[in-house]
Amino acid sequence: MMDDSSTGITLKRRSVDALHLDQLIEEGYDPIIARVIAGRPIAPTATGFLPALKPTLAALNNPQSLKDIEKAVERVVLAIENKEVIGLETDHDCDGQTSHAVLYCALTEYFSHPKEKVLSFIGHRLNEGYGLSEKLCNRILDSDPRPTLIITADNGSADEARIQRLKSEGIDTIVTDHHEIPLSGIPTSAVAVLNPTRPDCLYEDPYIAGCMVAWLLIAAVRATLLEKGLLADKADAPISELLDFVAVGTVADCVSIARSVNNRAVVSHGLKKIEQWKRPCWLALRPLLSTPVSVEDLGFKVGPMLNSDGRLDSALGAVSFLLAPDINEGQLWIDHLTEQNNQRKKIQKAITLKAMRSAKQQVHNGKYSICVFLEEGHPGVHGISASRVKDAFGRPTILLAPKINDSELLTGSARSVDGLHMKSVLEAVHAQDEGILVAFGGHKGAAGLTLYRERLPDFIKAFEAAVAERKDDFFMGPLLLTDGVLPESYFNVETMQQLLEGLGPFGREFEPPTFEANAHVMSCQPVGDGTHLKLTLHIGAQSIDAIWFGAREDALDTLPVQAGQKVHVAFACNINRFRGEVRFNPQILYCQPEHIHQTIL
Repeated sequence: MMDDSSTGITLKRRSVDALHLDQLIEEGYDPIIARVIAGRPIAPTATGFLPALKPTLAALNNPQSLKDIEKAVERVVLAIENKEVIGLETDHDCDGQTSHAVLYCALTEYFSHPKEKVLSFIGHRLNEGYGLSEKLCNRILDSDPRPTLIITADNGSADEARIQRLKSEGIDTIVTDHHEIPLSGIPTSAVAVLNPTRPDCLYEDPYIAGCMVAWLLIAAVRATLLEKGLLADKADAPISELLDFVAVGTVADCVSIARSVNNRAVVSHGLKKIEQWKRPCWLALRPLLSTPVSVEDLGFKVGPMLNSDGRLDSALGAVSFLLAPDINEGQLWIDHLTEQNNQRKKIQKAITLKAMRSAKQQVHNGKYSICVFLEEGHPGVHGISASRVKDAFGRPTILLAPKINDSELLTGSARSVDGLHMKSVLEAVHAQDEGILVAFGGHKGAAGLTLYRERLPDFIKAFEAAVAERKDDFFMGPLLLTDGVLPESYFNVETMQQLLEGLGPFGREFEPPTFEANAHVMSCQPVGDGTHLKLTLHIGAQSIDAIWFGAREDALDTLPVQAGQKVHVAFACNINRFRGEVRFNPQILYCQPEHIHQTIL
């Protein structure tokens, strides 16, 4: 183990479920592939691992098991029958944007509800805050026409006060959400609260994204409309066509791909829908995507592009892109979103650099947590920057900045490490002193919070104390999980294709395989801007070309490894396709001279 967790990455072999490993081998899986699967929290079905790894849509849990589903369906069907004005209020991130697209398409295209009677409300992150905020509530009440029904998506579970206010004004609210229910309980003024994390909900999968909850509502509404004979010429239109949106939102929201059969099924199906290129938005994006379209495309290209709109603007641009009627309009929105994303990257880079400097000092001072206040911060990118800092130092991290239009309040984004439940930590801080936090919410890995500026020193102290009490629950320091040493015989395209294409989709808790190997560096050449390196490695009897992104901070820095050196590497499996040629081109994630390397087994 490295002594200085602020600079050195520690490799740790994934623990393997021995019973699962034996069962996988009995089912005929290659031992290495079996080890990869058994190192992730995926459980077999009654008929084995294949249905869990490659589930069909038939495996989706029935929406009827969602608490309040009958109430929700009854109210939506009534609104459709009476041609009511329906307002869609969704979160500003990719999950909320895709939820919005699902609901809008279903109402207007599948259920033939007049477009002029479907209104879109997305809170402006910087000006109106998160969820069904007071300012957004005012906007709904001031709208003309005014909706008689609001359907939320990816938020609403913590918005009882605003839902009650809407109810007093004659507006019903249906909440669809997946965030943890607050300590105060569900919003009782809502007509229905569809949330798989409700303690009284019988739905079997608490890991689905907000867009999936919205889709389940739509699926249940469609079933009732069919029974009533109200779909007419739309009766044969499958609601599964909307799972391309659900796939994007699911991947971008980083929900578990291992523990949820539903998530694996909709992501796999959604990728296939995107590849049909029927929807103008995907057709416009096609030149930027891989062939075939991958989860990485959704997570690192589509998701960040859509999210940038909600981080810097109102997020309606991203929704308009998803709903683009033709490729030309889709391309115009891509240009807008690309510009937004580039601006977001510049802001994020500056914020992250400042946060890293502060974090490094806090780690040097021996802190278990990292809390950075930036007077000139930007709330729109704090979540991303907090994630970067958390990964770099292996500690739970919070970034704070003054709230827009109210400098006496600070708003922040929190990101946690494996083993530490962030929302529980904030609950502990709140329990210790209820005057510290004005508001907070979130889940295990991430949370948002608001506090008074004058209470910042108290919060930092309380947060550190709460994390310190739980220090034995998590590994402190940057950590890279691996699937062990890969035998030399597996270094070929065929095995890599079997690993990558046969086990996908990958995502949170079902990450792509990462292996270790001892190697001899044959050559080391800077590429790109000079911070990346191309390595030729001799592994056993084979010569392998590998790429090491971000191998050094500056192009003028000394090369971290030299030709002729013996090293221990950890790498992500990567298939490179170029001009019809397919090659195994591993991506180096860790490279250290053999004599100083140590792996935690």
